[in-house]
Amino acid sequence: MAGAVSIVPFEERHHAACTAILGALPDWFGIPESNTAYLQGLRELPAFVAVRDGDVVGFASLRPHFERSAELEVMAVRPDQHRSGIGRALVLHCEAWLRARGFAVLHVKTLAPSHPDPFYARTRAFYLALGFEPVFETPALWGPENPALVSVKLLSRS
Repeated sequence: MAGAVSIVPFEERHHAACTAILGALPDWFGIPESNTAYLQGLRELPAFVAVRDGDVVGFASLRPHFERSAELEVMAVRPDQHRSGIGRALVLHCEAWLRARGFAVLHVKTLAPSHPDPFYARTRAFYLALGFEPVFETPALWGPENPALVSVKLLSRS
């Protein structure tokens, strides 16, 4: 059985493993320019990696937009580790990190349900199961061929 997962702050030494994870997920991360931006964001934004048995198996970054709201900008888990609790652990860690700093809202953008992509159907189900609520769909962010769904989770009511 695999060991426990630890969530730790991103460090430069994790960059190659995070790059490899994105490369292993072409059905979700198939736009090279976006991948480059996500990987740069790991260096500039609050970012975390999931480590199991000494290996980076997932990562996430947060983009604060306003004083009390932030976006889960990217989250990726190694394909051989899907459905093992790593994504959930990353999201819960991000939520706790944001709450500790007074944030009240976390949002995430995914490919919208009007697009037939089966991989993003799984992604939307994942976020829904974690308490994110779909708010709106728009072609304005990524174009009509890639409509975006914005989902929100309230972190606090204060």
